[in-house]
Amino acid sequence: MTMTRAIDRFPDSGRRREKKVLVTATSRTGTFSLYQALNMLGYRTYHAYEMCKSGGPHVDCYTEALKAKYLGIGKPYGKAEFDKWFGDYDAIVEIAAFFVEELTEFYPEAIIMHVERDTDKWYTSVVNTVGQMINDCAAFPLHQIRLVDPFINSFCEHHMIFAKVIHWNEGPEACKEYYNETNRRVRQVVPREKLAVFRLEDGFGWEQICPRLGKPIPARPYPIGNAPVQFKELATTELNPKITAGLIKLATIVLVPTVATGTLLYTCAW
Repeated sequence: MTMTRAIDRFPDSGRRREKKVLVTATSRTGTFSLYQALNMLGYRTYHAYEMCKSGGPHVDCYTEALKAKYLGIGKPYGKAEFDKWFGDYDAIVEIAAFFVEELTEFYPEAIIMHVERDTDKWYTSVVNTVGQMINDCAAFPLHQIRLVDPFINSFCEHHMIFAKVIHWNEGPEACKEYYNETNRRVRQVVPREKLAVFRLEDGFGWEQICPRLGKPIPARPYPIGNAPVQFKELATTELNPKITAGLIKLATIVLVPTVATGTLLYTCAW
């Protein structure tokens, strides 16, 4: 029997917002601040944080699309799939780095921005944030909770696939080469006249993005960065309630049979 794809099960809002902005920068290059900034400017922005807030169906689509493109598992996403997945959004941040060829073809009118940073600093940031999450997904309690909780299972599977895509398990040099190759690929795919490239170390805020977007500079400060401390706070806020619920579910599944077995043995002993 043919299994339905995650995108086929994905709840369709029926909306198809025009894509106005694509940010092809990878995670750990100021993308969370940019996600917040674009929302402040009035865009409806999609980012990995939005994915986690939105729940399992979004996580499953991201994982499915990565597996199809990078691991050759399943049918690659075309315009219809991306239209459905991103239907409620008009700006795509960070996730566009993985699908730069597809998204720049499907949404040619979008403004394209790319952010880079020092490779060693990028890797250190990954180690202190996403890398820890990848490792946590393979350890207690997440590894056990995923057996009984659909969201945690989706979340952990996503991070396992993500690790393969960025060559996390192959060591620091392989992971850094993935990052450098992503930056090269963006420059190769996107025509020079359409691509605005920024470097994080040179300063990145309203003064850089607003002229590119044709927006006035807001009076409010540019959003603070997603440094490791903020990353952990975000992870705690979004994941801890789900982990707690999963632990309760796991305890119920494990303890009830154990108590029942103990009661039976106690009864039989008499």
